[in-house]
Amino acid sequence: MLVDEAVYVDGVRINGHDPAETNGYSWVGVHDPTIRELISYQDHFHFNDLALEDAVSRQQRPKLDIFDGHSFLVLKTVAYNGRGRPLTIGDVCIFFSGISVVTVRHGEAMPLTNIRRDLENYPSKLRRGPTAIVHELIDRLVDQYVEVVQKITEDVAIIEDLVFDDETSAPSHEIYQVKRELIEFRRAVQPLCEPMALLASGTTQFVDPSFKYEFSDVRDHLLKVVDEVDALERILDAALQANLALISVQQNEDMRRISAWVGIAAVPTMLAGIYGMNFDNMPELKSRFGYFIILGFMGGISLWLYRLFRKNDWL
Repeated sequence: MLVDEAVYVDGVRINGHDPAETNGYSWVGVHDPTIRELISYQDHFHFNDLALEDAVSRQQRPKLDIFDGHSFLVLKTVAYNGRGRPLTIGDVCIFFSGISVVTVRHGEAMPLTNIRRDLENYPSKLRRGPTAIVHELIDRLVDQYVEVVQKITEDVAIIEDLVFDDETSAPSHEIYQVKRELIEFRRAVQPLCEPMALLASGTTQFVDPSFKYEFSDVRDHLLKVVDEVDALERILDAALQANLALISVQQNEDMRRISAWVGIAAVPTMLAGIYGMNFDNMPELKSRFGYFIILGFMGGISLWLYRLFRKNDWL
């Protein structure tokens, strides 16, 4: 579906003009297009067939391909949906050359309408050509990554508190869910480092070399996000191991308590079993104070065992 299409001459939007007839360039934005819809743009902008297939497949990792006549950039959008919920992953594919930019967006994670509107309010940036659009899209995308990693950092901090909380334990499945979020996030973010290095080099075809410092700054922000993801993964691994260790310790403590009570109950049970055998020739049965002596003995042994177990922190 076509979202917007315009030609920009000297940074100003001019609708209904072919860039070939002016000194400007065109920016076309489409959302969830079919292969037939993109073929119509291919005839006009001469897209490479492989790039066209990648733009429709939605299975590509972030990358930058250079073709004859245009370059093709794949980006991953990420939306945070709450702790333990899967991230929403989308795609933004960008065909760009010296006279055109075509953005193909899949998903709702990062609408491009607001980006176009903001750029149109700053003609001085649009005046710098298609590279300005590419830079703005990547810059906004990395800002989105920064926001998402901040949210995940808060989730990891909550999990850390739960792991070491004496009253509430952190379920292992909750730790695993956040771990899965980080894995999905890494798959969307880390592959973009290589394309960003190419863009920051200032030697990539169809990229204005004057933007190399801007791309380098965005790359630094991206690398910081990747570093934070690495740190969060290590923290989660440690939290998971600590949680399992604490569960094991808790189970051992429970077993000790159970064993202590079983030991305390064993003495009265043994004596009651002996005197419940109902033999006729048991001399203790004729004792006048035998019943009270046995009760006192059982109570005394049980009390002594109870105090012994309490002293050794078994109870």
